[in-house]
Amino acid sequence: MSFLYPVFLSALLLLLIPLVVHLFRFRKHKEIRFTRVRLLKEVEIETKNRKRLKHLITLACRMLAIGFMVLAFAIPTCQRQGHQGTGKTRVSIFIDNSYSMDNGRDGQILLETAKQRAREIVNSFGNNAEFQIRSQQTDGSHMRFVSAMVAVSYIDVLKIRSGSVPLASLLKEISEDLKQEGSSHAAFIISDFQSGFVGEPETIAETRGLSVTFVKIASEKRENISIDSAWLQKPYLIPGEKNSIQFKLTNYTREPLEDFPAKFYTETGLMGTGSVSVSGGGSAVSSIEFMVENRPLNSGKLVIEEPGAAFDNVLYLNLGSTAFRLVGISSYNRFVKQVIEAQSFLQEKINIGPFGGQSASVNDIYVWVGPGNLSQALAQSLKDWLNSSGATAIVAADVNSSSDALQKVFGLPETEPVNVARRISESGFSHPFFLGIFELIPRNMNVPDVKNYLSTSGGSGSGETILSLENGDPLLLKFQVGSGSLYFFTTPFSDLNGNLVKSPLFLPLLTQAMIAGNQGSPLYGICNSNAVLMVNNIRKLSEKPPVLKSDGWEGLAEISASAGGMGVYLGAQPEKAGNYKLLENGSNRLLSNIAVNDNRLESNPSMASADVMEAWTSANNIVWMQGDNALAAFQAKISDTTKWRLFIWLAAVFFALEVLVLAFWDSRFKKITKRKLT
Repeated sequence: MSFLYPVFLSALLLLLIPLVVHLFRFRKHKEIRFTRVRLLKEVEIETKNRKRLKHLITLACRMLAIGFMVLAFAIPTCQRQGHQGTGKTRVSIFIDNSYSMDNGRDGQILLETAKQRAREIVNSFGNNAEFQIRSQQTDGSHMRFVSAMVAVSYIDVLKIRSGSVPLASLLKEISEDLKQEGSSHAAFIISDFQSGFVGEPETIAETRGLSVTFVKIASEKRENISIDSAWLQKPYLIPGEKNSIQFKLTNYTREPLEDFPAKFYTETGLMGTGSVSVSGGGSAVSSIEFMVENRPLNSGKLVIEEPGAAFDNVLYLNLGSTAFRLVGISSYNRFVKQVIEAQSFLQEKINIGPFGGQSASVNDIYVWVGPGNLSQALAQSLKDWLNSSGATAIVAADVNSSSDALQKVFGLPETEPVNVARRISESGFSHPFFLGIFELIPRNMNVPDVKNYLSTSGGSGSGETILSLENGDPLLLKFQVGSGSLYFFTTPFSDLNGNLVKSPLFLPLLTQAMIAGNQGSPLYGICNSNAVLMVNNIRKLSEKPPVLKSDGWEGLAEISASAGGMGVYLGAQPEKAGNYKLLENGSNRLLSNIAVNDNRLESNPSMASADVMEAWTSANNIVWMQGDNALAAFQAKISDTTKWRLFIWLAAVFFALEVLVLAFWDSRFKKITKRKLT
């Protein structure tokens, strides 16, 4: 048995008071001379014995009553779980410190109420536990299990921050942390349980065997209007060319919005305005047209400047313009030319290529469509060109000539020509390469087929398979060549070899291959995520990492590799939405702009319904506490604390017994003595 408030046990020292009073109760006895009457002598002896017995009984009742009262206030409990290594329970406490917790109630923001509930839980366990204090943005130090005192210090410094981790992900992370410590322990989620945070109910297998409690912090009702997302009508920003910023707006109020205004800004000022009409509780898409500025590095933002938009009403954007991508072709191919003509940011140029000593840049593209396959010398020249420039090459195979040079220079596996019609496998469309093509993979898509191709028997050599045929043979392979990229199609770009070149898939597929290696920095990223925002200017890094800087904040950027090259790993930095400058460490040379936004889980201010929470708790055996008493939540789930009532009753019994002894003992003895004397 243990105690929720072991500090109260120090009050057991009060037991010394009646003991000391009893032991050192000196009284002056007067000597009264009697005649030597034997009966009186016997009465005197009996009186002393009875008084001594009375004092011992009252002393025992008093000490037991006080002792049981102290034990009751310490709240005895039978802990169900403990840590095998230290003998202490491991407790993970999540405190929601997202924007919604800035809402007020009874003159106090919800976060302060949540922090008080967390302190109550820590005090409930006291020194019998070790604590992990989590929040929406928990850094490495707070992931450790610490003592109660340190845990309270972590709680005290928590502030409102941007971002929100979905409940399902949070439960999985907490479960993993607790189960790594040896046995099942306790977890508390303290939040207002906003709809975006809670999400759709699901069964989290990882929580099985854990004691999990949801502690709800009641909040006042709010409404909101938010910008959910944005994208460009044309993927490349060409200076002097018209483009359009598309955006989605959601109305979380009951009232419909008519011609609701939105504004688009860049570093030079207001670029355009737009409006959108959306029903109550609905979403709508609108756009703002603008002229692209001649600024390679440029920041922007979409803004709703209306009182009804309390939060998530700004979306930060990276709007640096891009130079034309120059494309060289080995020989005339009408299908490739159609792709170039269809994309305004692509321009054909005769002298772009690896042969003849032309200089190249990361914006250059070379397409080999024959005649024949590359020879050993040409393949080596292409490799050197890609390696030094970071450019992109696209090679379409010729099924009637040898591919030995490609095998030796680029690591292509052994091939043999096949003249069998095969469909393209739809499973390949889930590859990250297609994120720029499909927002969602179309169902029952009319997938093209190829008739003549080079079979590799399913092998990819030193390349990466992006798209395959239904029998497993690769159709599109990617080879990383230094800082450049080579995309190899195992079939020719000809309508005599299948219907790929005439299908709707060919244009976006070839376009994506041309730009995937050099798409520039994304329009924006998400704070506190695992995303890597690719940056072309940091292909070659110095020993010191670049600096990420914004108004009032500066930190070292974490550089990591992504599918498109090197980029900024967001993680815990930057921790706040906004436009940031990426600067070279030491020189402060501007490398790129980085735009990051919150994940929009907070946009919907409504709280999860009782039905949704009931579904969550029943599916995962979670205790759902809707009141403010976090201590009750702890008592209800973690411990059997009903024993304090027993101790109260025992204390009352012994107090009553003491009163009875004091009230009736002497009167009973007087009657007995009187009978003896008479």
